[in-house]
Amino acid sequence: MSSLGAGRVFMGDSLGFHILFALFGVGIPLLISLAELIGIVRKDSDYYTMAKRWSFAMGTLFVVGGISGLIISNQMSLLWPTFMTFAGKVIGAPFYMEGFAFFIEAIFLGIYLYSWDKFKNKYTHWLCSIPVVLGSVASAFFITTANAWMNSPAGFTYANGVISNVNPLKAMFNPATYTETSHSIVAYYLTTALVFGSIYAWGMIFHRHRMKKLAEKGITIPTDAEHAKLHAYRKKVLVFVMTIAAVFTVLMMITGDQSARYLAYHEPLKLASAELLLHTESEAPIVIGGIAIPHNDNDNDADDIRYGIKIPELLSILSFGSTDAVVKGLDAFDPNTWPPLWIHSMFDLMVGFGMFIGFTVAVFFITYFWKRRHAFSKLTLFLIALAGPASFLAMEFGWIVTEVGRQPYVIAGIMTASQAFTTSPEVIKFGSIFPSLYTVLLIVTPWVLIHHYKKTPLVLGEDHFAADK
Repeated sequence: MSSLGAGRVFMGDSLGFHILFALFGVGIPLLISLAELIGIVRKDSDYYTMAKRWSFAMGTLFVVGGISGLIISNQMSLLWPTFMTFAGKVIGAPFYMEGFAFFIEAIFLGIYLYSWDKFKNKYTHWLCSIPVVLGSVASAFFITTANAWMNSPAGFTYANGVISNVNPLKAMFNPATYTETSHSIVAYYLTTALVFGSIYAWGMIFHRHRMKKLAEKGITIPTDAEHAKLHAYRKKVLVFVMTIAAVFTVLMMITGDQSARYLAYHEPLKLASAELLLHTESEAPIVIGGIAIPHNDNDNDADDIRYGIKIPELLSILSFGSTDAVVKGLDAFDPNTWPPLWIHSMFDLMVGFGMFIGFTVAVFFITYFWKRRHAFSKLTLFLIALAGPASFLAMEFGWIVTEVGRQPYVIAGIMTASQAFTTSPEVIKFGSIFPSLYTVLLIVTPWVLIHHYKKTPLVLGEDHFAADK
């Protein structure tokens, strides 16, 4: 493997790992803040218990997300120095602003975690969660604007290798900013809600099996009354997180449609690659599945699609709202600028998992309002249990389409990956450190969380609002 190839692999691994940690830093604060607020307003100790119990996960994943982000920043400087030098002159402002947002979040997170039940008025403690929620989403927004700029560079003039007329605000609020930031942040919230739902769904599915194993080992198991309380609590958690998931599923469909229209107008090559549209045409079809067949053994040259299902006219409708609209195909672009056409498979998988998530959310609420007991049947719980991993995969595949779909450029139309990469011959030796660190984090973090919650049993029945009644 070439040094450039190794560098791209290292960067891809790190980004893929980091996003798993970072999304919880955005999503969990909102879940906890809402749960605590509902608990306070309703004087419902179950919601208050949810917020308090989930706080350990929020604190742990915040630390891990910060560490993984630091690794990314060092990796960028080491492997992609030319890019960092160029980008720092134009899009450096969001990185500084993200730092301030991170500091605000960290300060109030510490106050929030260590001040449970310290205030006479419980609303005071809840108010400490607001800067955490806002700081986390602001961090995600600022970082994503920088990535959006890489897809749609703006706010500067570049001629003869010289950058001039830099406008930081135009760089931040480039054409890709709105769709990319909204779609990404919505995905973080949706994924977090579904992962939490998945954990509790698995718990409900295997509860009886686990109790049987504990009984066989002579360990005291909950009484019928305690079991009923636990079951009711888990149901309440599922309704809570699935309601949040439903809201963000709708927003995901809206922002997804807007993202597709953005690509049609501003990044037509990425759209053609993701949709595997070989030829510029009106009444352009959507291709489901399929692979591009190259000729002359050139991966960036295709003249046929095999094994795919075409839905006529749908791409023209989704892109421009008309069956007669002309959509640019791959033949409108220099084959040397095509991204790898396998991103079409990544796009299909993203959409497929997204449709599964939408189906699962719909099934839960249809059964919940029709015959409530079916909402917690094994089949429905199994769908929810699978929706958590599905949301992870959909998000990962979506980022692959975004990032790989820009290749061979790191800054679209301006700087290629080979131009941005370091000239150091030692990159493979030192670059391998980064995926190694992420592998350690990926193993240690779940172990810490599982160990903590095993050693800290759930206590139900405590009245957190007795003094207020």
